[in-house]
Amino acid sequence: MNKKRAAPGGPEGAAPGPKREDQRYRATVAYVGTWFSGFQLQDNAPRTVQSVLEAALEGFATRPIRVHAAGRTDAGVHADGQTIHFDLSPPRDPVRIREGVNALLPWDVRVLDVAPAPEGFLARRDASWKEYIYRWSRAAVIAPRDGLFVSPISRDADASLMRRAAAALPGRRDFSVFAVRGGGSQAGVRRLHTVRIEEHGDEIRAVFRGDAFLRGQIRSICGVLAHVARGKVAPDRIAQLLETGDRALLAPKAAASGLTLLRVGYEGAEREAGNGKRETRNEGRTTDEGRRKLKSGGAGQEGRDVSVRKAAKTGPAKRSESTRS
Repeated sequence: MNKKRAAPGGPEGAAPGPKREDQRYRATVAYVGTWFSGFQLQDNAPRTVQSVLEAALEGFATRPIRVHAAGRTDAGVHADGQTIHFDLSPPRDPVRIREGVNALLPWDVRVLDVAPAPEGFLARRDASWKEYIYRWSRAAVIAPRDGLFVSPISRDADASLMRRAAAALPGRRDFSVFAVRGGGSQAGVRRLHTVRIEEHGDEIRAVFRGDAFLRGQIRSICGVLAHVARGKVAPDRIAQLLETGDRALLAPKAAASGLTLLRVGYEGAEREAGNGKRETRNEGRTTDEGRRKLKSGGAGQEGRDVSVRKAAKTGPAKRSESTRS
C-alpha cells in the first residue's frame, strides 16, 4: 500500500515557499484515471496519480519530492490538463525534467510541460477556474479507443432536454445537494461560470467551468442530466434540486469513466488565440484544447457546437479551499 511519505513542504494551502536553493516548478499532467484510486495519496489505496508522480520525481532528483495539485480527481476520473507544482534543488532545465520524469512514469501518466513558477505559486490556491468535460455515447457499439472515456446512454437521449435542464446551473449557488456530503451551508457555495451541452456525432458532452467544485458534484449533476435526456424526469429537475436541496430527487451518479479534467486557469494567463480558440499561456507555455498526448478523451475535437451558455454576471468571489476538487 502507499503510505504517505514524508517530503518537503506542508499541506498545499499552507505550504511555505521553496527553500532558498530550491526552484519551484509548475507542470501540466495528463493521465488515464481508469486504474488509479484517484489523484491524492491514500493510506489504503493501491495506486494513485500522486504516488507515481512522486516516485518518478524522486527517481529523477534522487530525493523525496512532494507534489501538489490544483484538484484532487476521484478514482477513475481522467485528466488532460491537471496542474501541479513541486520544488527541485538544484534548478534543472524544464525540458530535461519533463523527459527524465516521463521516462520513469507508467504509460497512463505523462508530464506534458514544465516551467519555472513564480515564488510562492500554489497550484490549488492560485487557480482561477477549472474546466471539466463529461462525455456520453449514443453509439450502438462504442469503439475500444473511446470505451474508457465515455459513458453509454440510450440512442434516443435528447441533448435539447439536457440543455434546458443545465440552464439552471450557472451562477453562485449552494450545490451541496449534489456533493458527496449534503449540507446547505456556505461550505457548499460555488460559482459555476458556464455549462455547455454539445453534440458531436453520437456523443453528448457537458462542459463545466467554475471557480471550484465539490466532491462528486459534477458526476451527480450528470446523473440527473442523463435521466432528463432519457425522458425519465422533467428538465426542471435540476432547478428543483437547487431550490429544495432534496437528495431524494437525485438520480444515480454518473460513472467516473466519462469525466475528464480538461484544464486549470490562472489569472492573467488566458487569452483568445487568433483562430478563435481559447488558449492558456502559463510562464511561456501554451496549452490549447486540441492537444491530446494520451488519449482522445477531451473537448478539443471539432464538431457542431449546439451549446447554450448562461454565464454568471457577478464579479469574482472569494474561494473556499475546503472540499475543492
